[in-house]
Amino acid sequence: MRVVLGLTLRRSLRRTLLLGMALGAFLFLVGLSYASVGQNHIRSMVESLPPAIRAFVQGADLASPEGYLGAGFIHPITLALLATTAIAAGAASARDVEHGVAELLLSRPLRRTAWIGAELIALEISLAIVTVLGSIGAFIAVGTINDLGTVPFGSVALTALAMFLLFSGIGAITALAASFSRTGARAIGMGAGIALIFYALDYLAQIWSLAEPFGPISLMHWYRPSNVLGTGSIPTSSWLVLIGVAVVASGLALLVTSRREVAP
Repeated sequence: MRVVLGLTLRRSLRRTLLLGMALGAFLFLVGLSYASVGQNHIRSMVESLPPAIRAFVQGADLASPEGYLGAGFIHPITLALLATTAIAAGAASARDVEHGVAELLLSRPLRRTAWIGAELIALEISLAIVTVLGSIGAFIAVGTINDLGTVPFGSVALTALAMFLLFSGIGAITALAASFSRTGARAIGMGAGIALIFYALDYLAQIWSLAEPFGPISLMHWYRPSNVLGTGSIPTSSWLVLIGVAVVASGLALLVTSRREVAP
């Protein structure tokens, strides 16, 4: 299992580091830009925007340091970088089946659960690396930009943890989809499609009353970075949903893989 884990991490290390550094640079730039914009101007501008536009930042108060930095944690660039990490790592088992790597690995005395377990652990490690590198950018911004000085470092860390849990769930769902697939492209497509559905459903629930009852179905509904930065805590319901989805999806991926035929 350790050999599989090491090989999986080695194959994705360069991509993981590049994505993490890109996220750190972006979150630092978000914090840096706050010092150059007058708060009153932001508030008047945001209040004049239609609800459909404000929903992109989950209605955060962009005039406040917490709301502005929180918008960086929900920005499409941030989401795209984490989704790329989670989905690519989650689809690793399907790529192994497609290229015959899985058949070669399992020809040795290696249980299928150990193989997919190593892939899931590699997923979490890759996400952790990207999250930590991204958090470093946010920490530097908070520590060096005077206008962000009211944001506690602990709240930034909690927000990063919530982000990690969100994409752990998306990665685990992709791994579950990969356990039914024989090609990496199909697994990546399913993972990306599910992530887009989550994003769209959360957005629609904020602007369309008919879709509002379905908002909690989306994992994005349980990720509110501006609220976490403002309150310094993650609601218990968010803890339960985000962790629960990751654990259940990972368990199902292990179960399905233990019974599937991996020969291409």
